[in-house]
Amino acid sequence: MSDPDSLVAISQRVLLAVAAACALALATGTGALAADPPRAGTAKSRPMNMDEPMAGGMKKQGMKKGDVKKAAEKKDREMRKMIEKEQQSAGSVKK
Repeated sequence: MSDPDSLVAISQRVLLAVAAACALALATGTGALAADPPRAGTAKSRPMNMDEPMAGGMKKQGMKKGDVKKAAEKKDREMRKMIEKEQQSAGSVKK
């Protein structure tokens, strides 16, 4: 059959593989716990200065950060007016 020395060598290899698997599981488990993202609201940032020049490739010459917000608000007002008109005309047609 098998000699005792080969059985000892096989059992040592099995134990070494089990120990390596346990060490790997322990290392990945503690790494996952340590990599928790910061809680919301803990990072404080300063508000954006709307008078600063815009960054990025889509900017136009002399464009400021506040210009985009102003344009979006203007478009929103225009769209609301059109939507209200359509709702009023749709309401009168249905009746």
